[in-house]
Amino acid sequence: MQLTISDLKAEDRPRWAELWRGYLAFYETVLPDEQYDDTWARLLHGTSIHGLAARRNGAMVGITHYLFHAHCWISSPACYLQDLFVDPAARGTGAGRALIEGVADRARAQACGRMYWRTQAGNSTARRLYDAVARDTGFIVYDYKLE
Repeated sequence: MQLTISDLKAEDRPRWAELWRGYLAFYETVLPDEQYDDTWARLLHGTSIHGLAARRNGAMVGITHYLFHAHCWISSPACYLQDLFVDPAARGTGAGRALIEGVADRARAQACGRMYWRTQAGNSTARRLYDAVARDTGFIVYDYKLE
């Protein structure tokens, strides 16, 4: 079975939305349809946020979203891997790792000095992969409500 990583394409919208809904459901989050439309448009435009798809034999089995930003501790840009989701039926097949490596390739191409992401402490399935490919910095994340 061939696994490939590619940019998202316009025809990916239905499957992308299905996978992103699965990701958001895991984090007990529901977004309005307008947010899907906005996020999809920005992903396809590819200037502020970017997305990749993992495909096994042509079928999309995973997605990731990422962005580049300035960083005060390094002169080069940083890459934030914001969302990563693999269809539960395709977990353990290398799709998650391949998506991370796909983002890392793009971060290197942008001369980023750092690539990072976050996950919930209890997300043990994802953390097994993350612990194998990256270093846990021990930082705790706080979200300050602006509304």
